[in-house]
Amino acid sequence: MFKFIRSLHNWLGLILVVQITLWFVSGLVMAILPIEQVRGDHLRQVVSTNWQQATISPQQVLHQHTPQASLSLSQRLSWQNDQLTATPVYLVNDTAGVYRYSALNGELVAELAEQDIRLLALAQYQGDGELQAAQLLQQLPQEVRHLPAPLWQIQFADSDNSRFYLDPATGAVLRVRTDNWRWFDFFWMLHIMDYQDRSNFNNPLLIIFSGSALLFTLSGIVLLWRRFKPRKYKKAALTINN
Repeated sequence: MFKFIRSLHNWLGLILVVQITLWFVSGLVMAILPIEQVRGDHLRQVVSTNWQQATISPQQVLHQHTPQASLSLSQRLSWQNDQLTATPVYLVNDTAGVYRYSALNGELVAELAEQDIRLLALAQYQGDGELQAAQLLQQLPQEVRHLPAPLWQIQFADSDNSRFYLDPATGAVLRVRTDNWRWFDFFWMLHIMDYQDRSNFNNPLLIIFSGSALLFTLSGIVLLWRRFKPRKYKKAALTINN
């Protein structure tokens, strides 16, 4: 029995050594990286919206869409008198696409021009770099894969290699991506073993390796107990001496 457990423990150790090392390394790196810097909070100015200004209810907006439509709150940004202001907007995700409605009058919010997008991106940016490039993306990169297209990608020439992703109709920054985030995302991928979407924490590969790691630990405990448990001959010797 113990021979089988020892053999199982050894083989599991050989199979799991790389992944266990990656779990420790990735966990350490994610613990070291400040989550505020990973999210880019230090680079982004957050603007508050006064929702008491809203005169249109969510029900009035959803009434124009299918029962499958979902509604979330957003904001339309503008730069006026050297000040960044925001008005409330309803964001509706329906089967035919994403719609944005002004919560002030219920009208659809038109897309902003590139000049306005650049101005709003600079107004929300708190870093020390210059705006390098602006591009309206129909196909989104991996780092914003879960957001609906299209989005404006604004690149800044700073030490963080920052990229802002703005809603084309509201000008609001939906995501900030930096090198810290990209490192975090890479190690998160290694940690959860989802090498495609990097978001599925319940993938079969992780479950199999986690179960194997647990079996490796339990078999090690059994072998440790086997090694250090009191021997019968030692008990017999003590009895004779007494």
